Amino acid sequence: MKKLLVSFIFCSVGVSAMAQRAKVNSADEAVKSNDLVKAKADIQAALENEKTKNEAKTWYVKGKVFEASATKDKNSAEAMEAFQAYKKALEINPKLPEALLELNRGMFNLYATVGNVGYGNLNDQKWDSAYGHFSEAFSIAEFYNGKNLGGTIPTDTSMTFYAGYAANMAGKKDDAITYLKKAADLQFKGEPALFVILAQAYEEKGDNANWLKAIEDGKKMFPKDKRFNDMEMIYYSKTGKTSELLTMLEKKVQENPNDFQTVLDYGIRVDNLANPHTEKNEDAPKPANYDELMGKAEGAYKKAIELKADDATANFQLGALYFNRAVGFNKELNGMDSKQQSSPKAKELQTKVEGLMNTALPFFEKADENFTAKAASLEPSDKQTYESCLYALQKIYAIKNQTDKVEAVKKKLDNLK
Repeated sequence: MKKLLVSFIFCSVGVSAMAQRAKVNSADEAVKSNDLVKAKADIQAALENEKTKNEAKTWYVKGKVFEASATKDKNSAEAMEAFQAYKKALEINPKLPEALLELNRGMFNLYATVGNVGYGNLNDQKWDSAYGHFSEAFSIAEFYNGKNLGGTIPTDTSMTFYAGYAANMAGKKDDAITYLKKAADLQFKGEPALFVILAQAYEEKGDNANWLKAIEDGKKMFPKDKRFNDMEMIYYSKTGKTSELLTMLEKKVQENPNDFQTVLDYGIRVDNLANPHTEKNEDAPKPANYDELMGKAEGAYKKAIELKADDATANFQLGALYFNRAVGFNKELNGMDSKQQSSPKAKELQTKVEGLMNTALPFFEKADENFTAKAASLEPSDKQTYESCLYALQKIYAIKNQTDKVEAVKKKLDNLK
């Protein structure tokens, strides 16, 4: 009786294992007939059985079940569960025959499903989630491509860029640089923003060499995008490379000598080089070539006014150039003691102050006239310029004792606020 009992127990175990392997096969068949509810139930039963839960085919079929469900429902969580099941199957049997024959399609389905969810998050501006899903998609491709199973998932340069973009927007700056640099190395041409963001990221890190390289690469790939010229000038300005900056600025003017905005921008930039400020917006020491720079700025402003005589900003800038020089001489005059105040030097300074104020006045008045004409439609930056213009006019009129004009300007300032 004991022998019969032992034989019966062994027979029961064999029947149970066969039954659970049948569950794996039925789950596989259910996937083919799109009965995913049955497929999930059958594969779960096989995974709970001691004899089949550690078999490569069981995990591989689970991967197929959840791949089908994820693809149908566009469900990234199920796609990642399918991915983990496929990974487990290959851990158990790295050369699983089924994987060699059909896993390329399956892994690509998972990669695409997860990536597409990332794109959806991107459109909804859910940056963290978008970046997370793009990262998961890349982990699927990286795993499969490293297994040498007879197929590959090609590198998606677009997704690489958007992964970097999402990471940047999510505040993950180092991750952003990793993906953006990879997209740049892959010659991604879909978005000039790639090089704009990459340059800004390197600027924030203080990596000047890569900051400039990103700008230059952007210029080379998108030569018609004017942002890169502007960014290059900002780079040279912030890194103190004024000679390179001047060369760039002057080349731009030479190429566009009658373009009003180019000439005006040149004047403003050279003016700023001549009159640098600290990060606290305090006056910084003047450069050694101050007089040369101021002469170039003055010439550019005059040229801009020749090209567009009624432009408020151009007239203001030229007036401000003369006015600020007058303020500098006035500070020097005020720094003299009482004995020096009656010296020839003091009289010379006083003459310079008055002369420069008089020279500045008509340009400020022209700017005032044109700002006033379009007061209702002024941009915030124009309002700020207009306010500076009125303060300068008020100061000059006060020096000239023209009290009626001082009051008129005061009313304009009150209305502007």
